[in-house]
Amino acid sequence: MKLSFSLGKPKQTPAAPPSLKRPAAFALGDDEAIDAAPTSAAADRNAPANKKLLAQNVGTSKAMKKRIEAEKQVDMTVYEYDEVWDRMQEAKLRQKEAKERDALERKARQGAPGDTDY
Repeated sequence: MKLSFSLGKPKQTPAAPPSLKRPAAFALGDDEAIDAAPTSAAADRNAPANKKLLAQNVGTSKAMKKRIEAEKQVDMTVYEYDEVWDRMQEAKLRQKEAKERDALERKARQGAPGDTDY
């Protein structure tokens, strides 16, 4: 016995079965089409948005410059990443050399002839 319920929606005819062929990974779809040479109409539509973005970028860069200047007044070396890194590496190298010299001195003292503990 077949039992079915309906809530008043009309029956839809089945659509065409989906294609079994997979789309290419980098294929451009209709919505992703790239316009190599925009027309003047497209340029006119984007003009207000471009001006807005440009103004926003200029405002951001001015704010960024103010922030950088304020940070430099607190510490002049705040953006000297490479110099700080070089100083850190030099300090590590000096520590390593000092440890090697110390190890050689200890080794020389331990194996010195005439040093006997009787």
